[in-house]
Amino acid sequence: MTNEPSPMALGTPPFSDDRPEQEQVLLMLAGKWITGVLHVVARLGIADLLADGPRTAEDLAGATGGHARTLYRFLRAAAAVGVFAERPDGRFELTPKAQYLRSDVPGSLRNLAYFYGETTVWNCWGHVMDTVRTGEAVGPKLRGGKTWFQYLEQDAPEFAEVFHGSMTALNDARAPRIAESFDFGRFPIVADIGGGQGQLLSAILRRYPSVRGILYDIPTAIKGARELLEREGMSERVHCEEGSFFESVPSGADAYVLKAIMHDWSDAECEGILRRVRRAIGGKQDARLLIIDGVLPELNEWHYSKLMDIAMLVNDKGAERTAEEWRRLLEASGFELATIHPTAPPHGIVEGRPA
Repeated sequence: MTNEPSPMALGTPPFSDDRPEQEQVLLMLAGKWITGVLHVVARLGIADLLADGPRTAEDLAGATGGHARTLYRFLRAAAAVGVFAERPDGRFELTPKAQYLRSDVPGSLRNLAYFYGETTVWNCWGHVMDTVRTGEAVGPKLRGGKTWFQYLEQDAPEFAEVFHGSMTALNDARAPRIAESFDFGRFPIVADIGGGQGQLLSAILRRYPSVRGILYDIPTAIKGARELLEREGMSERVHCEEGSFFESVPSGADAYVLKAIMHDWSDAECEGILRRVRRAIGGKQDARLLIIDGVLPELNEWHYSKLMDIAMLVNDKGAERTAEEWRRLLEASGFELATIHPTAPPHGIVEGRPA
């Protein structure tokens, strides 16, 4: 074993298996540095500024109010991992990866990169040993006892907008695939609980013209939803309702969708949410609960949600779950697991029926 890096590996793309194992681990350890760099360039809107062609760091600094030499160093680091490319003339240009940091492309990740640098989300990892020792999330302590969503609603309007925008952008690509992967058309009314700005519900209604929808979420989400639904031509088919699933769930639907909701919360909190859904369903035995979330594989198989599981735990005591864990949670909440349908990664559709 040697501490000298392989000459071959110096110009090898990062995260390539052609790199020596030690270098691969070093790059894993540098992951937070990369996140920090991408947060900065996303927050400054650099990819949008490069959409019309290459520009120098000095030019970009003038457009963003940044320090030219410092911005150059951030751009150079981003280019080293394939986000932007530095030209021999000193200008930077977009790469295929950098396109996803633009605001105006389908599946944009700009808002997500912006969100990942939010102070309390970022600082949770500095206290991660507290979580390991106690099993308790660090995030609420950094937010004065507030959950992430309480904090967004009450203290962080800028990041509330960024967060909801990032969820909408992620759904640009995933929502149509989810709508195509399951027969939502057998339900006259579909309620999207915690449905954000309505991207998924719009995709479902677009594919199934006879279906009507209920969109239920907190006020900051519904505020942006009305514009999106109008733009998608769905405003006449969707009833928007403001509220919290910790207090109630609207009745009258034939299918209750919860996409990327359950992983935010502990088992006890999820059981409470699902019991409210069960009460809303009442005696409609043909109604269905549809949880769209990660389904963790066993043992060593790679799955994005295995890392997301730790992020959810540290930030706000959430969790990703295996198929067996989903079965137990449904049974504790008045449902039984019907089946799990494949859909757009990293999610599955966990179908529950009233017990």
